Amino acid sequence: MRALEDLTRTLDRLLGAGDLAGWAVGVADPDGASVRVGGARSPGGAPMTPDTQVALSSCTKPIGGVLALRMVELGALTLDEPVAPWLPELAEPRVLVGPEADLTATVPAERPITLRHLLTMTPGFGWVSEPGPLADALAREQVAPGPFCPPMSPDDFMGRLGSLPLADQPGTAWRYHTSSDVLGVLLARATGTTVPELLTEHVLQPLGMTETGYTATRLAPPLAPEEGGPGPVELPAGTFVAPPPFASLATGLVSTLPDQLALLRSLVGGPAVLSPESLVALRTGTLTDEQRRSAAGFVEPGCDWALTVQVRPGGQVGWAGGLGTIGYADPATGRAAFLATAVTVDSPATITAFDGFWGLFD
Repeated sequence: MRALEDLTRTLDRLLGAGDLAGWAVGVADPDGASVRVGGARSPGGAPMTPDTQVALSSCTKPIGGVLALRMVELGALTLDEPVAPWLPELAEPRVLVGPEADLTATVPAERPITLRHLLTMTPGFGWVSEPGPLADALAREQVAPGPFCPPMSPDDFMGRLGSLPLADQPGTAWRYHTSSDVLGVLLARATGTTVPELLTEHVLQPLGMTETGYTATRLAPPLAPEEGGPGPVELPAGTFVAPPPFASLATGLVSTLPDQLALLRSLVGGPAVLSPESLVALRTGTLTDEQRRSAAGFVEPGCDWALTVQVRPGGQVGWAGGLGTIGYADPATGRAAFLATAVTVDSPATITAFDGFWGLFD
């Protein structure tokens, strides 16, 4: 495949320039899979291999969406019932009169928060870019979006989040990330089990994703651009070494190139855990004009947001992670592609690699 070879040359050039330590990229379609790797897991470290694990960060979110829809298929939840029976912290939310308002300037929520709101990232909470008391409180309580699992128990997280007002009325504005944190708590409470157990039984084992989880034995540790070449990202204690106190569905999983190709292929015609009807729902855009405006800066121009995945103008669905991963799949062709640079997305090298990634769908 010429596009794969072109991207491989680009990645090798970035590697030779010292902008990457290692990389992994692969394409899978109904005719088979092609995988390429280069460089090392870390500067001067062991070689990258197809079974090297990478930190997915926000590429965790689509996996959470698949798990949620599987729970809907099994009757544990429905998309449009209130989440309050399982998340009483969100039973009677107050809503700020404006995202920058004083925390006491609130009105009642006009409608209950539902699972659909969580999957479409419209429950009223999430990334708050507007400076003000709410943004300050989210940071102070350690419940603002971040690249790693929250440093507390799920119950503690929900107590802190639920003590704060919503930024918007449920179902109106699009706000990133926190919905998927809350999604994991909802699924665990509704089923009486844990997120890792749910993932293993309903997604990872059925798809043969044996190298995906919250801990790693062959990790390419996340790197960040520095003068003289990428250097290690400072990780919270125990990250990827021990199971986290909060197994998030927003971030936190590690995975491999083959595992991610299996997950992405499952969305577009490969062996799947979801019914065709659920897959159509997962891939169907949902944004209103108002939500497009609030999603600017996250959802790219001309794209849409479905149920935990972005929908490209050509119909490809997937998402990218801030620690240097990107994965998409095309329902029209059945093709899936995944790329890992292991360098954060603020690196010009990762941006260059991501730009070349789209050629894999031409």
